[in-house]
Amino acid sequence: MKEIGLYIHIPFCKQKCYYCDFCSYANKLELQERYVNALIKELNHIKDKNIYKIKTIYIGGGTPSIIKPVLIQRILFEIRSLFVISEDAEITIEINPGTVDKEKIDTYKISGINRISIGLQSTNDKLLKEIGRIHNYNDFEIAYALINEAGFFYVNVDLMIGLPNQTLNDVKETIKKIVLKNPTHISVYSLIVEPETTMQMLINSNKLELPDEDLERAMYWSVKELLERSGYIQYEISNFAPEGNECKHNILYWTQENVIALGAAAVGYIDGVRYKNPETLEKYFEAAKNNFPDEFIEYEILTPHEKQIELAILKLRTKWGIKKSELLPEVEAVLNSMPSDLFINTPEKISLSKRGMRLGNSIWCELIDL
Repeated sequence: MKEIGLYIHIPFCKQKCYYCDFCSYANKLELQERYVNALIKELNHIKDKNIYKIKTIYIGGGTPSIIKPVLIQRILFEIRSLFVISEDAEITIEINPGTVDKEKIDTYKISGINRISIGLQSTNDKLLKEIGRIHNYNDFEIAYALINEAGFFYVNVDLMIGLPNQTLNDVKETIKKIVLKNPTHISVYSLIVEPETTMQMLINSNKLELPDEDLERAMYWSVKELLERSGYIQYEISNFAPEGNECKHNILYWTQENVIALGAAAVGYIDGVRYKNPETLEKYFEAAKNNFPDEFIEYEILTPHEKQIELAILKLRTKWGIKKSELLPEVEAVLNSMPSDLFINTPEKISLSKRGMRLGNSIWCELIDL
């Protein structure tokens, strides 16, 4: 059987964060049952279900924790009725503080979810408000206590650096507070201001100001130093965990393994073919009504060359790097033309050094157009 990951997109939110350009909708919870019905229909529409074995399930968003917990339970029940699932499968749900209570957390546990990813971003309430988050730090502490009480061991906390008006001290205080919670995984992302977001509008109108490049770089090195000092290993550019606690689902993406994706705007990858579901709720519902014909799905068939370029970019994001036997000659030539201190080079493989991790984006830019 083929081992695969399964991604389920839940596009509902209480409020859209100012930096978000994902497929998500605020104040449309009246559609949650209809949406889950469509998801169930899409699950049943997957071809050759008997050849797959599910090794990871990731329920992302949006804010999956905003919908009724019984609907999450129903989705997972349907997956189990249709697929073989690995005994040690990693099953994750994203939650936001302020959207969970004891009933939801307990239902997730009963449903077989074994990993929680909490979107915190910062422990500074003023910063949270400025980026459009609906919660404060106390909401996070309440949610974290509920997660601990329910007996969840695997917990990720999402954080962000490079936020408007964020200081180096803000970042240090956030890391110190979260490390004391002892989560098994911490993700730290640099803010990217996407076009046509509220964040871009606020910055363009001088209502918010981003940290300069030097300060953002100092934030990155401070995060890395504080986390590594606390036993967290940087196993991917934005992800830190003690040995053995890496996110199995994300590793599927970074090693170009197969992931079936379901839901509005969900992007999957199967055997060199990338596909994207309809981008809006309306089009997704129409596709479901018509049994998900191909004309509703965008397909991109990667050439062998494109697959190898992408594999190099993805694997170089991780601490494990890429085997030299997997590198195209032109990729290896480009890497060899760059400063040697960006890489850890052995006879068998090449990976990014600490400096290379920090300058990863410039490396990808050199490879992506090959």
